[in-house]
Amino acid sequence: MTAAPKSEPGSDQVVTVASRGHWFFRPVALVCWGTCGFVVLVSIQYWLGRIEESRVPEIDLSGATAAVAAAVESAVAKVRAEPEAALAWGELAMLLRAHGFDRPADVSFRRARLLDPNEFRWPYLLGVSLENVDPIEAEANLREAIRLKPNTALPRLPLAELLAEAGRSQEAESLFSGAKDLEPENVRALLGLARLRMHGGADTEALGLCDQAARLQPDDRMAQELRARLLFRLGRSREAERVRRRLEQMSQVETSDDPYVAEVILLRRDPNWIATRVETMLGQGLTDQAVAYLEKKIREYPGRSRFPLQLARALGGSGQAARAGDVIVRAIEEFPESPELRLLQGLVFGELGQSDRAEQGFRAAIERKPDYIEAWLWLGRVLRERDQVQEAEKCFGRVIAFRPDLPTGHASLGELMLATRRAAAAVLLLETALDLSPGDDLLRKRLAEARKLARDE
Repeated sequence: MTAAPKSEPGSDQVVTVASRGHWFFRPVALVCWGTCGFVVLVSIQYWLGRIEESRVPEIDLSGATAAVAAAVESAVAKVRAEPEAALAWGELAMLLRAHGFDRPADVSFRRARLLDPNEFRWPYLLGVSLENVDPIEAEANLREAIRLKPNTALPRLPLAELLAEAGRSQEAESLFSGAKDLEPENVRALLGLARLRMHGGADTEALGLCDQAARLQPDDRMAQELRARLLFRLGRSREAERVRRRLEQMSQVETSDDPYVAEVILLRRDPNWIATRVETMLGQGLTDQAVAYLEKKIREYPGRSRFPLQLARALGGSGQAARAGDVIVRAIEEFPESPELRLLQGLVFGELGQSDRAEQGFRAAIERKPDYIEAWLWLGRVLRERDQVQEAEKCFGRVIAFRPDLPTGHASLGELMLATRRAAAAVLLLETALDLSPGDDLLRKRLAEARKLARDE
């Protein structure tokens, strides 16, 4: 395929697609005006538009990998074979969007929407795609998506965010509130309302909404970032700094809770997106597909430790610890100095009830990465289960020394102190842990137990 000619911003790249206004204007003109000449003119325009709309956009694949090029060419061939099939156009659009061919993707989404006006995905994905490019068309498509799924929170959220960005706060709040009414624990709706409150000067109310979102999804980066900002604004700098340091350790892999956006991400064929695609599969509960995909990619791209690491985690997370162990043993032979593989080795053997081999894995991880807090934490847990209290205390102490801003080290050492009836020390540690993670109900319960024990002593 050849490169598409350059065009003005906002115009279609290859295919000239009739505007939304033309689609709605034609039938009105035919009903309201009876002149033959006008009917002929509109009919010619209509059929010329249909011809232009049915053309397949050209895509420059000169910089694409072989896998991406083959996938795109196959999807284009399907569209050419079935030019009136909305699904073929929609699948082409999603594939193009997944690989950054944005302009021809927009053309294809419009064509799919025209062919099947009752399918939710096409106006929704087009609306999401155009948010930063053409807000007016994006709004129209997202409103159409809401019309098609009126009892679903999802399409309200990107539209609310778009309107909030444009300063249309009342409309945005109505949409966010509507989404929250439909799904009271929708984190995205809570964060949207929190941002509106913050911009309105109601920082305390905004923080309450953020805290609620963080309790529902503690590892949500947007929730924690907004919490940190609000804590700074409210003068609670120590808490804000703890949240900021925690953010530095959180994953930045691109995934999506939006099932339709995730569907697009899963279409990526570029090797650089393998890890993202796997994380998205696992997030969508597609463990078997993720495992099969990783096994294939390990064969295709040998010499990369990340893929067997992800495979072992996927297997372990789905209860297939023995298979995960086999994957890790083979991977360690190839990458003996990987601390991540050694940590996972310890976790898998712990799951299999082989505590000696689990300890060996955690210690091997620490040898290769002395400040590896996850390895220190799990080693401490193994030693605690064996009643090696002093050794376990040292491990949890190392976690606190390396990362005093994380609640896990304080909580683990505090629970150990509580279990060994050192209540006063347990109270201090659990108070610190709860201060770092105020939404943790289990910590709150443990702290109450420690305080009661301290009073009874």
